[in-house]
Amino acid sequence: MIEGSCLCGAVRFSAAAISGIVECHCSMCRKATGGHAGFFFVAMRDEVTWQGADKLTRYESSPGLVRSFCARCGTAMTGANLKMPDETIILTANALEGEVPARVIAQEYCASKASWAEGHDGAPRTEGGWPGWESLRP
Repeated sequence: MIEGSCLCGAVRFSAAAISGIVECHCSMCRKATGGHAGFFFVAMRDEVTWQGADKLTRYESSPGLVRSFCARCGTAMTGANLKMPDETIILTANALEGEVPARVIAQEYCASKASWAEGHDGAPRTEGGWPGWESLRP
């Protein structure tokens, strides 16, 4: 079973199986997930169980497409699903917990990629928090 949750733990999902993960660089997905990209996967709607679904709030980000977020902490829990649902559901990989049997299989809307996310592979890496926060000044 694959599991995910929001930051505050009020909303949780479990999925029996998931697709590969798609990294989306469009501006809506970046804003919805609060990062350089949104990471999403597909599951079969009838194989997903929710705890705390009453804590989800919905937002129609495009005509006919709805995203869900935890109303308490704001964590994106679903991607842009059809307003009239089909048999699949798009969930956020950003909410996944633990090791999962999926990896990024594609990137989309690369022309919209945030310029500040380019070329950071050479940036210093730490196992914990970055110790340079206190020295940052504009």
